[in-house]
Amino acid sequence: MEKGECKNVYKVYNKIGSWFAENRAADLVEKAYLNDILEHLPAGAKVLDLGCGDGKPILEYFIKHGINVLGVDASTQMIELAKANFPTTGFLLKDMRELDLEEEFDAIIAWHSFFHLPAGDQPNMFAIFKRHLKPDGILLFTSGTERGEVWSMNGGENLFHASLATAEYQTLLLENEFKLLRHKINDPDCGGANVWMAQYKPR
Repeated sequence: MEKGECKNVYKVYNKIGSWFAENRAADLVEKAYLNDILEHLPAGAKVLDLGCGDGKPILEYFIKHGINVLGVDASTQMIELAKANFPTTGFLLKDMRELDLEEEFDAIIAWHSFFHLPAGDQPNMFAIFKRHLKPDGILLFTSGTERGEVWSMNGGENLFHASLATAEYQTLLLENEFKLLRHKINDPDCGGANVWMAQYKPR
């Protein structure tokens, strides 16, 4: 595996995008968390989906509930698929680590995308999350349960994942003025995902 594919996993998705879209679970195991976000959203809310992939099923779920969503992904193939799936929705080809929009959102989702970033890049993301959220905005992301790296085969390609330790995420949330709402470790009802939901509470 080339070192660049550890640092820029989106390049792997440029190879396996179509395979991933066909094989990604579509049963919406994330639904309980997405519904939690919907309950927090004000009228006219806008959601930022970081690492949106082809838009299914998460971005699609919000659209069906009448929510305005901006999808962001660094993979050209995934963005092309997303645009084909949702031609009236806004999408941006961008590495989330370089995100600097002059806009704030009511919620940010980085579901099974944030954990593709190297551990060294993850702490800086919390300032980016903060900068793009309105006060009381919701952040939803998934991670590992301990500091380390994991590789998994997907579509014939080895995909990189990284995580910080639980205590590190807790500290980062606190330092960036987030209040932890939910933290579910290896949620059996959600494909074993380690889920974090926090609310931006600027002091």
